[in-house]
Amino acid sequence: MIDPRPIAVFGDWHGNLGWALTAIGSAAREGAHTAIHVGDFGFDWPGRKRGRFEAKLNKYLVDLGLTLVVSGGNHDNWDTLANLAVDIDGLAAVRSNIRILPRGGRTMLEGLAVGGLGGAFSVDYKQRTEGKDWWRNEEPTQEEATALVAGGPLDILITHDAPAGVPLKGDFHLSEALAKDAERTRTLIREVVDSTSVPHLLCGHWHQRRTYELNHPNGTITRVDVLNKENSRHGNGVLVWPSLSPLRIDPLEISGTKRQ
Repeated sequence: MIDPRPIAVFGDWHGNLGWALTAIGSAAREGAHTAIHVGDFGFDWPGRKRGRFEAKLNKYLVDLGLTLVVSGGNHDNWDTLANLAVDIDGLAAVRSNIRILPRGGRTMLEGLAVGGLGGAFSVDYKQRTEGKDWWRNEEPTQEEATALVAGGPLDILITHDAPAGVPLKGDFHLSEALAKDAERTRTLIREVVDSTSVPHLLCGHWHQRRTYELNHPNGTITRVDVLNKENSRHGNGVLVWPSLSPLRIDPLEISGTKRQ
């Protein structure tokens, strides 16, 4: 049996245009027509170059015939993301080839039911400026999680943070209060995972590549793939092949001449 075309899934890019273009080119080289970004994309970042990242990336996506679906992270503009009109397919259009997967929403991609619960807590929010590089509504809500679960089974869940129970070590030494705040989103995501028994979850946020399995009382397993950030040639992206259950997930080597 010949596999259908893969879906490329990417970790954090933080608005790095050269890396984003190289990553998208690598996905197209492997036959992908659809890509997913798990957040900290750098969406609608305020400043004098606002919109340049999306415009240049969209032009390349059009050239390649590839559509990118973005689920927001904590370093994306939630003032904009939270107010987008959602189309009948469950996605919001921000460019011709860049779509947004809303928090608590779902869509069908290459025959797979894909849900989104993006966002996370910024542990350094006190060093940031609201509306410039930090947004108060950066975390997913219980209402969004409830809506996602109510929609029924999923093949893939896209989040920015990792669910509670996945062992990860971050770069920050947090106070007890900050650690508790940071755990809030992870706990909410784990509640969704346990309620849906979703077989696959892909996320970023932790700037490292990690695979871990969460076991459920009903005997099912959720495979969690934590993706690394930009400039990780073998850790920032994967290819998901839709024809198998469980899905086949292969590394995506990101290589080629950087474009601007």
